[in-house]
Amino acid sequence: MAGSVVVTCPECEKKFKPKTDVQGKRIKCPFCQEPFVVPEAEADEVPEPEEKAAPAPAPPPARSDLDADPDPYGVKTVELVPRCPNCTEEMESEHAVICLACGYNTLTRQWGKTEKIVGLTFGRHFLYLLPALGAAAFTFFSIIGLILYSTVISPLLDPLKWWGMFDLEALKFWITTVFLGWMWGAGVFCYKKFIEKPKPDEVALD
Repeated sequence: MAGSVVVTCPECEKKFKPKTDVQGKRIKCPFCQEPFVVPEAEADEVPEPEEKAAPAPAPPPARSDLDADPDPYGVKTVELVPRCPNCTEEMESEHAVICLACGYNTLTRQWGKTEKIVGLTFGRHFLYLLPALGAAAFTFFSIIGLILYSTVISPLLDPLKWWGMFDLEALKFWITTVFLGWMWGAGVFCYKKFIEKPKPDEVALD
C-alpha cells in the first residue's frame, strides 16, 4: 500500500518511504542514488496510528442539597385563587379587600394596626349628644308654642295695648317663618348627631 511501507537501502542503509508501491521493483535510493530491487520481505508495513478514543465526558457537577430535589416546592397544579400579596394566604373571596390572616389592605397597601383608645362612657356620650338634645327640645317647644300662639294666645291679646300688635296676621306670618327656619336648622343638626354620627370620635392613648 502506497504510503504505508518503509524501504531500506542496502548500500547506505537509510530508510525512506516511497510514494508508490515498489515491492518487487527496481528503484534508486534517493540518498546514494544506488539502484536496487526492493524485495517483498523488505517492505515493512507501518502500522497505522490507532484512533484515539474520545475523552469520556466530564461527570455532571454534584447537585447541592438545595437543588437535590427536582421539585422542591411540590407544585403539581396551579390554583388560580386570589391570594394576599403580603402573606400569600388565600383571600376570603376575589372581591375581598382585607386579608383575614395578616390584616393587609389591598387597596391602601397598609397593614391593619391596633390602637388603645379611651372607652366611651355614658357621661361622655351624653355630653356629646347634649347639644342635639337641646336642639330637639327647642324644636318640640317651638312647635307647641306656635300652635298655642296661633290658637289660644292671639285671641286673648288686647288690640288697644302695645302687645296687641302680635295679633296682626303679618306679624304672625313673620314670627312663624323665622321659627320654622330655626326649627329646620335644629332638625338638620339633630339628624347629623343622632343618625349620621351618633358616637364621638375615638381618642387614642399615647
